[in-house]
Amino acid sequence: MIPPGRQRLKFAETDLPSVSHLSLEKRIELWAELVDENEALLKAGLKSRIGNTGDPRAAYRDWYSRTMEERDKLQVALAENLTRRERSHGQ
Repeated sequence: MIPPGRQRLKFAETDLPSVSHLSLEKRIELWAELVDENEALLKAGLKSRIGNTGDPRAAYRDWYSRTMEERDKLQVALAENLTRRERSHGQ
C-alpha cells in the first residue's frame, strides 16, 4: 500500500503486461514457461556455485533446505509479531 501523499513512480519498461485478454489456456502456457525459465535460472545458479564436477542434486537439496529454514524463521517472526500486536491491543 502506498502511504497517503506519495505517488508511485511509473516506468513503462517495468510495468508488467496484462494477461487479462488471454485465454485460460494461453495463461497456463505462459505460467508453465515461467516455471521452466525459473528452474533453468536456479540450475544455472547452482552450477555456477558447484562447477562442472559438483553434485547438482546435493546442491539443490542444500539450497532448498536453507531456503525453507529461512522461510520458517520468517513465518515464526511474523506470528510472534502478530501475537505481540494482538496482546498490546488487549485481544
